[in-house]
Amino acid sequence: MDLTIIWGKFISILEEDSYILEIERKVYSGFPFLYISTFIEQEKLDDILFLSAAKVMKGKRLQADILFVRKQDGVFVYRMRFYVPNEKLVCCGRGCRDCIRFRTK
Repeated sequence: MDLTIIWGKFISILEEDSYILEIERKVYSGFPFLYISTFIEQEKLDDILFLSAAKVMKGKRLQADILFVRKQDGVFVYRMRFYVPNEKLVCCGRGCRDCIRFRTK
């Protein structure tokens, strides 16, 4: 499953939302963060994020992990990731047959 396509669809859904003024995705230490400029309250933004994630995950074996980090100067920061449940996310160093190092991107 290509998460790049999922992220693209997710971001485009959010960009079409009239409440979202600006959105940017940045990756730090392997974790994706969303920087969202909006004029609405956090609770409403949470709902928009969860509903948008549900739209792109529908019919796929995916889950979303959405965590509010902070609000600074009108910009909300969320740590967010899409992942396949029960699939390895990190290399343990034991040389497993299904190691993430052997995946093609």
